[in-house]
Amino acid sequence: MSIRTLDFAKFVGGTERERHEFATSLLDGFVKEGFVKIVNHGFSQADLDQLLAWNKDFFDLTPQQKQETANIPGPHPQRGWSSLGAEKTGTLNKPGKTNLLRVSHGDLEDAKEHFDIGPADDAEFPNKWPDETVLPGFRPWLEEYFNKSQSISLQLMEALEIATEVPPKEFINRCHGYASELRLNHYPAISVKKLQEGNTNRIWPHTDFGIITLLVQDSQGGLEIQDKNNLGTFVPVQRQEQAELIVNIGDTLERWTNGVLKAGLHQVTIPSHLKKGAPGNILPSRYSVAFFLKASRDTSVGPLDYFVLEDRPAMYDYITALAYQERRTGIVY
Repeated sequence: MSIRTLDFAKFVGGTERERHEFATSLLDGFVKEGFVKIVNHGFSQADLDQLLAWNKDFFDLTPQQKQETANIPGPHPQRGWSSLGAEKTGTLNKPGKTNLLRVSHGDLEDAKEHFDIGPADDAEFPNKWPDETVLPGFRPWLEEYFNKSQSISLQLMEALEIATEVPPKEFINRCHGYASELRLNHYPAISVKKLQEGNTNRIWPHTDFGIITLLVQDSQGGLEIQDKNNLGTFVPVQRQEQAELIVNIGDTLERWTNGVLKAGLHQVTIPSHLKKGAPGNILPSRYSVAFFLKASRDTSVGPLDYFVLEDRPAMYDYITALAYQERRTGIVY
């Protein structure tokens, strides 16, 4: 199994035929793999290099400086810095949905720290930033990246509206209110032996909570996605083009489509070429950035009418996007 790469410029500035071809390929990739890659999305290579540089700059701060932006653990949307191992993704999914065979996942650790922001004007869950004197330019740069990622994500939802033949704006109108989130991830250097012991992973198999995710990763490797044709197998996803974005389905889109589109299960672990290497090998630090398109907080994340049929009744409960996020976030903290 491999992830297809799509030229986003053909949807944004292409002919009507090219737009439909892109939309059809996007839907087909989501159905078959749960993931696609897009290029020519509007971010330059310099933009993504700078994004990863800001990521590294933040996590290079002292623990005391990061602590000033500390996220308060709980079910609410995360804001600020979460320390190494604070989030436990191993608790999210039942063994039947993953390659984890143990009955209890409570002892599984994530070898990851992260920094989260939401919309710049979010008064309900305000962002936490390091002082401007500590990281000059960090805040405005990330706020601009956030806004552009929101725009790209909504264009992708427009393509899905075309491909699934739902009315125009049917998905997009459920995204008003700007509840999306941006996360900087840092996976510190760690020994292969530590990961092979079985209680620690860089991040355990999980699905994202939102609608779709735009992911930027460095070249260190380790990202793997579940093979939908062989659910016990995970397939490596290497960065092939430096300016590519990896796009995957989240839980909310699965729920809206009543399971027609399945959220993409993924993990970060030992890179495939090192799995048979010496246990003493040290994996270097790894960095990635994820933008999570989220539904408006008061919008239902239950199945949409277009996907509920007599032979396919509603498979998910009708709760708000915020209540669903709090349900899921409450599990990992």
